[in-house]
Amino acid sequence: MTPAQLALWTILGVALVISVVTDVLRRRILDVVTYPLLVVALGTRLATEGWGGLEQGLVSGAVSGLGLSLVLLPGALRGRMGWGDVKLMAGVGAVLGFPAVLAAAAFISLVGALQATVTLLWHGAVWDTLAAVGRRWAVRARLLREDADIGPRHSIPYGVAIALGTFWAMWWQHKTLG
Repeated sequence: MTPAQLALWTILGVALVISVVTDVLRRRILDVVTYPLLVVALGTRLATEGWGGLEQGLVSGAVSGLGLSLVLLPGALRGRMGWGDVKLMAGVGAVLGFPAVLAAAAFISLVGALQATVTLLWHGAVWDTLAAVGRRWAVRARLLREDADIGPRHSIPYGVAIALGTFWAMWWQHKTLG
């Protein structure tokens, strides 16, 4: 691992910890964390690896950051995911680059699914959630009116899943590289 990679991983780790704390306490992932993470990650990649290609350099960071953020874009556009989550995923992708970003996407998804399941069980909301899903489908199938009560919404701080999945991907990448 190069000193630049170590520095980027350290900065990413700090950004992830801050994001978990703010997401859990205030349901916000701060721009003051995500934008500098993106700038530092892409700037460091350009300075140390040049323009590069898909597996290194600025191109790898930019493509990986954009690709990872696109995973959450549909949820953000529908108001079910925060834009801070999208920007944090872009920062994760910019730091990790390709192919580690693929592992991060998989691990973040797994942790997010586990987190959602545990949260629903913890709050005793499994049946409420399943009923709300059924009502949403009935509205789409025009069996219920648009103004039908969909029921309570439960949210989870997805920054936790992003952080844990990213740390898992970093550990996995470190184990496979050396």
